[in-house]
Amino acid sequence: MTRPSDATRNSGSGSSPSSVQSGARPGPPIRPPGPRFAPPPPPRRSLTPAQGSRLGLIALVIIMLGTAAGMAVTLPMQSLYAARTQLLYQVSAEDASDNLKTNRDLSTQLVVVTSRAVLGPVADANGISVDDLTKDTKATLVGDGGPDVQPSGVIQVDVIHPVRETGVQLADAIGKQYLKVVQAGSPTTYLQGQLDDAKKQLTTATAATSAGIQARVMSLQGQLDTEAIAGTQASILTPAYSVTDRVFPNPAFTAATGALCGIVLAALVAIWLSRRWTRS
Repeated sequence: MTRPSDATRNSGSGSSPSSVQSGARPGPPIRPPGPRFAPPPPPRRSLTPAQGSRLGLIALVIIMLGTAAGMAVTLPMQSLYAARTQLLYQVSAEDASDNLKTNRDLSTQLVVVTSRAVLGPVADANGISVDDLTKDTKATLVGDGGPDVQPSGVIQVDVIHPVRETGVQLADAIGKQYLKVVQAGSPTTYLQGQLDDAKKQLTTATAATSAGIQARVMSLQGQLDTEAIAGTQASILTPAYSVTDRVFPNPAFTAATGALCGIVLAALVAIWLSRRWTRS
């Protein structure tokens, strides 16, 4: 038997490489690499003159509405007024050269004005609470210059009340009661009491004791005169009166607050509308 050649065996035993490749499943096509980032958005359109005018008109309306709303808020609120009086506290001549002591004395008088010794009798006479009167009363030094304050000081007393006339009555009563408290604790009151007692003793004194009592009367009278000239003095500088402008509510402040809120809101609305109208 004749043996087949190698070429015949190769052709009959398998497929050629071309036939294998032709039967294989083709893969996906190779695409060129795309851009790494998204394309930029198209440029926005500019506002037209008409749109700009509309934005300005809308902003103006919002600001005016905010101002009106701020003023309208004050309508249902109760009005409060200030009654004012000014008291003059003159320190003694011997303490006038010591600014530190003068400042301490004036600061003490601010406490005295708003103390229960002053406000208590006033509150009882007017049928109100001492705590309420204390809350509504404020005492300040006029022209307080700190360590360089002048020897004399003006104390301004403000009383807040919804009725002007009642506030003036309270401020007037506080000023008068303050003078009583200051005079009761002053050396003048003590010297006057001693002088009155010495004069009473002089009327019933014997010849042996009258000379000594008379000398004491003269001494007390001299001290009293000196204290009246150079001692601490307090007086009402300005009688109580009602301040013209009301303290609360303040229409100008609330209107300004409403206008400020309107400006902020108008800016936000203008930004939102401009972005919307210029979108391509």
